[in-house]
Order: sequence, then C-alpha cells, then structure tokens
Amino acid sequence: MQRILLLFIIVMGTMWTLYAQEQGVYRHYTIYPYLINPGATGVQSAQHEFLGNMINTWSGAQGTPVNYTFGYSGSFGQNVGLGLQLMNETNAGINRFKAAINYAYKIKFDDAFFSVGVSTEFQQKKLRSGILDDVSIDPTDPYLIAANEGIKYFDFGLGIHARINEKFNFGIALPNMVHTFIDKPSILANEDSQFLGNFVGYVSNRFDVSDFDFDIEPGIAIRKVSEGDGKAPLLGDVNLTGYFLDNKLIGGLSYHFGAEQSGGGVLLGIILNKVGIYYSFDIYTGDYQPYNNGKHEVSVSFSLNKKDSD
Repeated sequence: MQRILLLFIIVMGTMWTLYAQEQGVYRHYTIYPYLINPGATGVQSAQHEFLGNMINTWSGAQGTPVNYTFGYSGSFGQNVGLGLQLMNETNAGINRFKAAINYAYKIKFDDAFFSVGVSTEFQQKKLRSGILDDVSIDPTDPYLIAANEGIKYFDFGLGIHARINEKFNFGIALPNMVHTFIDKPSILANEDSQFLGNFVGYVSNRFDVSDFDFDIEPGIAIRKVSEGDGKAPLLGDVNLTGYFLDNKLIGGLSYHFGAEQSGGGVLLGIILNKVGIYYSFDIYTGDYQPYNNGKHEVSVSFSLNKKDSD
C-alpha cells in the first residue's frame, strides 16, 4: 500500500497546479446550480437554503477522492444573493480545503431574470498528516516539503444565470479567472499564474406533461476544468429530470461523456416539507472501472422561507 500511496503522490505531485476540480465533480448542480455557478446564488428569491453534500468518487478503492461541501445560498431584498461554500477533499495523500464567498445581483423582467455573480475563494492544498513519515518517501524532497507546509491560493470567478418563463434555464461560469499564490513557496518561484480558460456552461428547459401530472426537464452541460496545463478535455452531461407529485418526488437519468470515457447515472430525490434529500449513482467505462464501485453523491438541504425568518 505504501508504494501505491507513493504513486498517487507522484501523480499528484504538481498539486499546486490543480484548479477548479469540484466544478467537474458535482452531479447535483441540476438541483443546486450555485454549486458550480456563483451567478445562481440566491436565485430562489423567497428562500435561504443550507446544503450539505458528499461525493465519493471511485468508491470502494482505497485512497480515492472523497469530497464534503457545506453551502449556503440566500436572497436579500429583491435583487441580491449571498452565498458561502466550505469544501474539504481528500485524494490519496492530498487534502484540499476551500472557503468561498459568492455575491450575485439579479435583474428582473416581466417573465424572466438575469443574474450576474462573482466568487472569491481561499484554497489550501497540502499533504495529509503523517505522509512524510512513510519510509518509502524522501522527507527532504523540496516539493513534498512545500506541499506538507501547505500551498495557499486566492481565486476569483464570474458567472451568469438566467431563467425565462420559469421554464428555460441557462448559465455559464468562469472559475479561476484570477488565481494567485498567497505566500508563494520558493520552490515554485518560476511558476506563473495563468488564465486556463476554465468554464462551465449549461442549458435546460422544463416541460409540463399535463396529461400525466408531472414535469420533465432535459438539459445539457459542458465543462472544462483544467489541471494546470490548460489542456483538459471537455466533459459533457446530458440530463433528463422528472418532477412528480407537485415536485415532491424527483428522478433523473444522465449520460456523461468526455476524457476518453463515457458513463451513465441515476438521480433520486424527495422533498419533505422544507428538507430536500438527493442521491445519485454514476458509473463510467474505462480501465479503472473494474476496481471501484462507481461514484456516489448525497445532498441534504434545508430551506427557510423569508416570511418564516422574519
């Protein structure tokens, strides 16, 4: 296991160049778009929403990514949305923490709105505690020492989100538009910040199937989340979500493509009074699939209506 762990660390040895990973990981952005787009912060004008999210990618295999996110999205006045995200991710020997504050301003029309949002983030990436105690690792390696001390960043992102006739949704987000080191380690003195061209785009439309008393919402999303060299492939999702029993029961199917692999997934959700509970399972083709049990994501949210908080 020590050699496997060392291999993961070598592969992730350029950890200071990893950007925007979570924008390519979340599956529940179809329900909570502010997970990937600051422009969607506070779009539910009558609510304050608290969210807990957990993602286990490549579950069942030791050392694979596990991501925990706590989020808040709320509306203030008629036009302002404020949000907070705290995220912690472990991936083999690496731990990544993010704290983000989102701000959005919404412009309303007769049957539509357009929201522009910004995100300011603090991130820290470092080796998990005790990694340098492994006898198979050289504790004097300057890159590992820098990683063990933690590498800190400031990030700025931009996003827009729009809804027309309460049916048609579209948005685009540009994470990591500004990415700068905080207390840059000397070993990275020659590493320059650069705009990687990361983006997330999505569009969906909701249709009322009145004869059967439910709604369906087909949609597509395209994501490019670079790992530092700006050459990351496009990732795509084709989603179909159904809303039943006055939106209290939700089910969905998805098809994923990109990065020389494809896959599919299912989404199940239920809303009980003010609590939303969602679970999704995704599986992908590829050489690594026989060695894991797929990807699991769970979200639990609590919504507080403004009139209840007055």
